[in-house]
Amino acid sequence: MNVMLSKTFFLQHPKAGQPTGFAEKVRHGQKRHTCRCNYDYWRDRITRLQERGGVLSLRQWSGKPYEKGSHTETIIDVPASMVEVQRLELTRRRTDEPEYVEVEPGRYEKRQKYDYFARVDGNPYDVEFIAKNDGLRLQDFKDWFNPVFDEYEAGAELTLNGGKIQPCETALTFAVIHFTTFRY
Repeated sequence: MNVMLSKTFFLQHPKAGQPTGFAEKVRHGQKRHTCRCNYDYWRDRITRLQERGGVLSLRQWSGKPYEKGSHTETIIDVPASMVEVQRLELTRRRTDEPEYVEVEPGRYEKRQKYDYFARVDGNPYDVEFIAKNDGLRLQDFKDWFNPVFDEYEAGAELTLNGGKIQPCETALTFAVIHFTTFRY
């Protein structure tokens, strides 16, 4: 079973095009897991992998995905017995104040401020701890998931007195796919 890791930050991320360093972080034990949408899908895939054995192959593209001449490169193969999936509930709560986020050295961007909260298998965890184990700084982790929350909230606008409002708090479920012995 293959799981692709991003070589660079995606287009909607403030660090778009910059290297993620994920391959090196996996090899040096600094990236212990990856977080993915669709928990049920990943739980079922990991369960099948564990039942039949084999490996979880962590890979990345050599260049741009699907571009002519580009191919996948194996970062590491993880025995099925070491792979596990846990349920992550990530909550984003809008605050009443803006925040200034450094998008590149010395350049800041004013944005809506959100507080994040996390539960893994029902137990509360510090989001910064989860981000670190995912190989990201806290702000990069938040920026990684902001487009997912934005897309969900755009479709979840509420109506109040004839006007549209967005939810103040949104909780979404993700899969944490472990490829080390670490567990929450």
